[in-house]
Amino acid sequence: DNHMYEATDAFTKYLPKEYEGVIKYVEVNGRTKIAIKNKISDYIPNPTFNKVAPPGAQELEFKLKNPDSMTAADKELQLAPPPRYIEAPDAFFEPEARIVMMDDQGIDRAMMWPTLASLLEERLTDDPIATHVVVHALNQWMHEQWTFNFENRIFPTPVITLPIVDKAIAELEAMIGIPLRG
Repeated sequence: DNHMYEATDAFTKYLPKEYEGVIKYVEVNGRTKIAIKNKISDYIPNPTFNKVAPPGAQELEFKLKNPDSMTAADKELQLAPPPRYIEAPDAFFEPEARIVMMDDQGIDRAMMWPTLASLLEERLTDDPIATHVVVHALNQWMHEQWTFNFENRIFPTPVITLPIVDKAIAELEAMIGIPLRG
């Protein structure tokens, strides 16, 4: 399970003019937030992903919740907590850098999922047509930035949203028809 972080133009670069403004990044008290149809969302606290939780940040929490864990609650203080955040490396945003990270980690191939897609669907439930339009724009951006087959090692997955079945089928057919780089 690998995730890419989308750049701030991932939803807007290919958005048709009539949908301009549906997705915006806005400043709120010195922090960048995403606004969908002029409603600020905190679903993803930092939608720019410039600072993110470090890999494994929730390991201790999961160990303490697992009844079969060898980590007891009284040992929690003995374990050093991870840093609150890290500066997101290029490998979280770019396929070339991700390949280097995969090599360092001994990962041969990876399926890659977009991170903000669920935010789009959840926040656009009242507008199924806009949902399909924005998801299509995201898929176009993903194909340009990541392709759907990067060097036969990274396989990003386009999003097929389902509010309107005919549009979902058309998006699937469009994504299947995109030539893949390999």
